[in-house]
Parts: sequence; C-alpha cells; structure tokens
Amino acid sequence: RYAVAVVSAERIDEINILQATLEGMRMAVEGVMRVRSISGGDNVASAKRTEVSYIVTGGAGDDDDDVAKATTATTTETTSSYHALIDGNKIPKDMPCEAESMTKGDGREYSIGAASILAKVTRDRLMHEYDKLYPEYNLSQHKGYPTSAHMSAVGKFGASPIHRRTFAPLKHWEFDKHGKIIGDKKS
Repeated sequence: RYAVAVVSAERIDEINILQATLEGMRMAVEGVMRVRSISGGDNVASAKRTEVSYIVTGGAGDDDDDVAKATTATTTETTSSYHALIDGNKIPKDMPCEAESMTKGDGREYSIGAASILAKVTRDRLMHEYDKLYPEYNLSQHKGYPTSAHMSAVGKFGASPIHRRTFAPLKHWEFDKHGKIIGDKKS
C-alpha cells in the first residue's frame, strides 16, 4: 500500500514549508491506513484538482477487512497495527498511529527511500501537467526549480497560482492580483 499527499503552494505559504511537510506526512499515513486500491479518476495527482491538499493512494493485494477496519478505526487495536517511519527529526502532530523519526531515513530505510521516490515522481508528473496549464514557464523542462530560465519567466510573466510566494526570490517582490510583479517589497 502507498499514499502520497499533495500540499498546495497556497497551504505551504500559509503554514510554512516545515509545517506543510509534516502535515503532508500525516495525511499520507492516514491515506495508507484507509487505502483500498486505485479506483476511478479521482485518485490521481492532477494539476486540475481543485482541493488545496489531497492524498493519492494505491497498492495491490490490500486485505479489505483490515482496510475497512482502519477506515472506520476508533480503537487502539486497529491503529496499533500501523507504525510510521518518518524521514527527519520531527514527528507530525496528531499522527493516527505510532511513529518514529529517523534522520537521513531515506538512506537508512528502504520504505522511506521508496516514499521519497514516489513523492518525486508524483511532483514531476504534476509539473508536466502544470506545464500544460502554464506553458510560459516551461515547467516540464526544469520541474519548477529556480533555474535562470524559470526565474526569467517569472520576471517576464509574473507568478502563477502554483508559485510559492514565501520562497526567494518571490518573497522579495510585490504582486498585483494577477501575479504580475509590481516592485520590490518594502522592508
């Protein structure tokens, strides 16, 4: 079983990257605990989704009885069958099961390494979809990383709704309601 949480740029700007990361980890664990299987078109990472944040789940060979119990879990017995390994030194608040943090976990634990790969592949796929919505930024090429070409496009076209306004260099600029840069922020 697996689950990947997608946290929006808007949410990241609202609560900061660390809190958004921890929130995403908790959401992914909750998703694993209630996953049945990939079903329907609403269970995919998509740039066209309107939710602020959401979870993509899947996996083969799920035991429907265990999953059904976890979905409606209110007892310690159900949640005690899960144990989350968290990459880093902080455990998200309100975890639905026992958890332990593991610094540099992606290099020490295969499941954490696999989760890192799932997250990266999901992000890259989203960037390809965002490229169709915002072709002027060429997101398929640089995947949203702040390359000189990307920063040049932001300077020319302004910020799209998926740009995080609390990250440099955008955090130093003022934008109009359409995302166009109108100047430097006043200190």
